[in-house]
Amino acid sequence: MMADDLDELLDEVEAKFCHDISLPGQSIQVDQASEEQQDLPCKIKQDVTRRVENDDDIDTLLDELLDDNNEDDVKNRSANSKVGKAVRSGPKDQVTQKRKCCPVFVGGSTIPSGVGTSNSQRVCDQLRCISCDFRIASFDDHEWDSTCDYLFFRNNMPDCHRLRAKLRRRRGARAYACQCSWHSALALTDLRDQPQLKWVCGKHDT
Repeated sequence: MMADDLDELLDEVEAKFCHDISLPGQSIQVDQASEEQQDLPCKIKQDVTRRVENDDDIDTLLDELLDDNNEDDVKNRSANSKVGKAVRSGPKDQVTQKRKCCPVFVGGSTIPSGVGTSNSQRVCDQLRCISCDFRIASFDDHEWDSTCDYLFFRNNMPDCHRLRAKLRRRRGARAYACQCSWHSALALTDLRDQPQLKWVCGKHDT
């Protein structure tokens, strides 16, 4: 009975581990195959362990990359938010409202200057000529000499020091000039009544 049990056990081992080896003359190969079969679970375990370790490394690397990306996203969102706030707040701080005189007045030195309206009659101090494109120069308590001509202003504007050669002292008056026109005023005057003067309001910051 013991011999039969041993034969059955050997057959079972052969069938399980050595099913590809059937010739008796290849017993060495059978032993080697059996050893390899016995070592197979250990190799599988090592391969699985290495794969698990590699997978862990990959997971760790992916987590680090995701963390870096998240930090970058947070920084970018923060920076974009700051830029957005700067852009939104910039125009309110930088842009100033401008007003234009209507009608446009000139006048003597005793009349206050600023934004002129029908109700608030002020002389405009932001005058510009649409003919020569010069800003209008003004001189309080002075008027222009009667000998002034076009060439004088053409050659000397906007040098105020040279322009003073043709200015005459007069209290309460105001002398105006661009490169192509000039005017002396005492009373408040609407420029619509002076068609020879191509002067307009250049707008006031308010």
